[in-house]
Amino acid sequence: MQNISSLIGPIDGEIHTDDLSLSLYSTDASLYQKKPLIVVVPKTESDVRKTLKAAYDHKIPVLPRGSATSLAGQTVNTGIVIDYSKYFNKIISIDEKEQYALVQPGVIRDQLNKAVAKFGLHFGPDPATSSRASFGGMIANNSSGTKSILYGKTSDHVIALKIMTTTGAIFTLNTKSESEYDKICQQEDEEGRIYKAMRHIIFDNVEEIKVKYPKVMRRVGGYALDAFAYSDQWNLANVIIGSEGTLAQILEAKIKLTPLPKFNNMVIVHYNDRLQGIASVKDMIKFGPAAIEMLDFNVLAGSKTNTLTKKYYDSIIEGDPQAVMTVEFYGDTQEEIDLKANALVLQLQSVTSAYAYPITNDKSKIKDALDLRKDGLGLIMGKPGIRKPLPFVEDAAIPLEHLADYIGEVEDFCKKHDSDIVLYAHASVGVLHLRPTIDLTHQEDIDKMKLISDYCFDLVLKYKGSWSGEHGDGRNRSPKMKEFYGEKIYNALKDVKNIWDPNNILNPNIIVDAEDMRAHLRYFDNYKDQDYDFVYKYRNGGNFQEIVHNCSGVGACRNTEGGTMCPSFRATGNEVDSTRGRANILRLAMSGQMHFDDLTHPDVKEVLDLCLSCKACKTECPSNVDMAKLKSEVLQIRYDKKGTTMAEKVPLFASKLSQKIAGNGARFINPLLNTKLAKIANEKIFGVAPQRNLPKYATQTLVTWASKHNTYKAEKKVVLFADTYINYHEVEIGIDTIRLMNKCGFEVIVADIGCCQRPKISNGFLKEAKKHLEPLSLKLMDYINQGLKIITVEPSCTTALIDDLPDLIDNAVIGQKIKDNVMASEIFMLDMVKTNQIKGKLTIKEKEYIHHGHCHQKAVYGTQAANQLLVLAGGQGKELDTGCCGMAGAFGYEKEHFDLSVKIANQKLIPQVNANKDKCVVANGYSCRHQISDLADGKKAKHIMSVLDVV
Repeated sequence: MQNISSLIGPIDGEIHTDDLSLSLYSTDASLYQKKPLIVVVPKTESDVRKTLKAAYDHKIPVLPRGSATSLAGQTVNTGIVIDYSKYFNKIISIDEKEQYALVQPGVIRDQLNKAVAKFGLHFGPDPATSSRASFGGMIANNSSGTKSILYGKTSDHVIALKIMTTTGAIFTLNTKSESEYDKICQQEDEEGRIYKAMRHIIFDNVEEIKVKYPKVMRRVGGYALDAFAYSDQWNLANVIIGSEGTLAQILEAKIKLTPLPKFNNMVIVHYNDRLQGIASVKDMIKFGPAAIEMLDFNVLAGSKTNTLTKKYYDSIIEGDPQAVMTVEFYGDTQEEIDLKANALVLQLQSVTSAYAYPITNDKSKIKDALDLRKDGLGLIMGKPGIRKPLPFVEDAAIPLEHLADYIGEVEDFCKKHDSDIVLYAHASVGVLHLRPTIDLTHQEDIDKMKLISDYCFDLVLKYKGSWSGEHGDGRNRSPKMKEFYGEKIYNALKDVKNIWDPNNILNPNIIVDAEDMRAHLRYFDNYKDQDYDFVYKYRNGGNFQEIVHNCSGVGACRNTEGGTMCPSFRATGNEVDSTRGRANILRLAMSGQMHFDDLTHPDVKEVLDLCLSCKACKTECPSNVDMAKLKSEVLQIRYDKKGTTMAEKVPLFASKLSQKIAGNGARFINPLLNTKLAKIANEKIFGVAPQRNLPKYATQTLVTWASKHNTYKAEKKVVLFADTYINYHEVEIGIDTIRLMNKCGFEVIVADIGCCQRPKISNGFLKEAKKHLEPLSLKLMDYINQGLKIITVEPSCTTALIDDLPDLIDNAVIGQKIKDNVMASEIFMLDMVKTNQIKGKLTIKEKEYIHHGHCHQKAVYGTQAANQLLVLAGGQGKELDTGCCGMAGAFGYEKEHFDLSVKIANQKLIPQVNANKDKCVVANGYSCRHQISDLADGKKAKHIMSVLDVV
């Protein structure tokens, strides 16, 4: 490894040769796994040139890579991986008048669309991974998406490409007239050589190209020689588009932008028969839709149980359909799209299998439908168990008149071989992603995969379709290239490869000279995971191993725009800090692959180190990979085997320390807490960042205050869980909660029954947490058995009681009862307001507000109740799109994490708080309030219970 690094020499970017990095880059979103030799993360074109020179001179393979969401295995290979996603991600320029943008290959599709939306423009192709799909990847793959019937493929929107060849030559590919092309052919350089040779290939094979290339719109197999067969205006960018990194490096792209649609609506067609629904698509096309997307009963069933997608399902689905087609219409006027939608509905009335077809103009409902479709892949891959619907024949494009027959024949064949199929995606263009269920840990199923693939391939030829419709050739479909195109075209494809890459170093064995599709699978015959003494019961959603295997690799955790997942990745841009990266390492470690022996390997600890346990992945990951839970288990296993350090032990006694100091001790400790001497001691002994001020202790505990002042008696009662924070630190929030509940007409019983064990749970002391949660659960049940509800004010405590406790204690019935009867204070309050069970009128102390939701709040029970309460109280404001605050309990206090904590906060939260200086900041999280206090310009955030009032 070091040898290759020295061959490249010093660069401005990064070079990674360690085993951990190489393991992280060994997989993508496909079934395949190949460990690279070295990873280069370039910052400059010079970095790329140095890398290519070393590779060219020494015949070392090179693989360009973006977000690695490829489904066919084209972004895994042995050699040098060049990762363009971290630094080559600048939007260079936008020309709103001429409607184009100049972008680097690491720019994300949604990133560009966010930047050009103010001009009423967008990049039309919209793959399901648009929140993390890079332009380099979309160009290399010729991606399309749901609206391809309207916007076509990426190739229809690329004006020019700036590329670098294997020799380091740089030139721009754009449309040339015949005379301009002739002039370049006269050049005595590499550009001239390539142009001349490409012309010979096209001229020598033009008639065969016209015969052999499929006539369906969605065709991305091989090299796009058909782009030159029908025109004398040639743009050699077209041969790079869809070449999957096998011909040249993309440095910049000039991208055509198109106007955003003025009006859109959707018809949501429900079918009680899946095949009949597919058969009806050919008739729907006549009405001019922008998209027709299908979800079958498998995806729909998964969406009902997934926290993220259940709200989408409830929003748009009627009854229990076998399939749903979402049909979108775009137009310049409302009348235009209404006419189209109504005409379709009239036609559907004669389709016996269609039982509901509501038309909606509601933007939120349309978004729900689109989001449900985008998360479909993760949903079907997120089922517990190793047998899953796998992507190996999902990309065929079939003429619509044959689509139902094709699907029916494949389904029958798969059934004969004990494999169910899942269907979803682009019905409008005949690219229904078909996934048979396969268990790749048995050779019989590995061979079955090949058998099914061969059968589907023969059907594609029979129906004159395209073997690669969207997801490319990769390791799945490249082996069929010669059989699909015939020997003459296949030899032409090999000639193209040789012209651009004479040393065969660019992503070898992809498109031409491919290996067997069963080679280099990430699972294999007799694959086994090591077993451990796990502490969680895993009563819902599969066990530890199954949750790890649920990661499909589609990279939703690499999204940097909306949501919260994944805070550390958003700050670092490193694959190691994504949920996907962590899940991949856990998979390798627990199966003992590559350099890993087991889950206690030091690299596993390193990968989990920057996980903030925010729980965002629990809901935002479409496969529900709950990394916070997995991290806690791994840390416990590590402690059992290797012991703990003093700094690691802090969570074991944190709550007890608070209990001991609060009250009289606080008067002595608080003045010393943040002195220079105390900070030095805390840094050396406990690893506390000296830049932080530790939270002060209360001079009077909540329980002590309540014993004197909580005297209100009423028939209606509610229990307030006295957590560590409101009992020993921020007592005023507990007091505000009691007073507010009293004003509402509720007597408050303060439950001083111990810590929720959140610090222990999040830091991996699960056995110790369980030891305390068992008696705590019985104390909670004493109240529940009296018919009382228990309210909490701290989100992390709430989730400890309703999410972690039920899965840690032995008695599942008690766990469920606690889950049903413990709730956040705002949820209880909203329910009481809506059912008219409060005295007086709800109001707000500070009318203008901004609301920052705690990560656990968002992930487990939502911020909707808090938002509704603030509005009902007469508040004027909104919940901010702030992501994670970066504090995450003790994480932000640790000196090794301080800088990252601040960086996460400064990405969104602090700028937005500072931009709203005159507004009240509502933040229910204890850590969030402290982060805002430490980093915002003189702002102090308040708990919602301190903001609301009743008059």
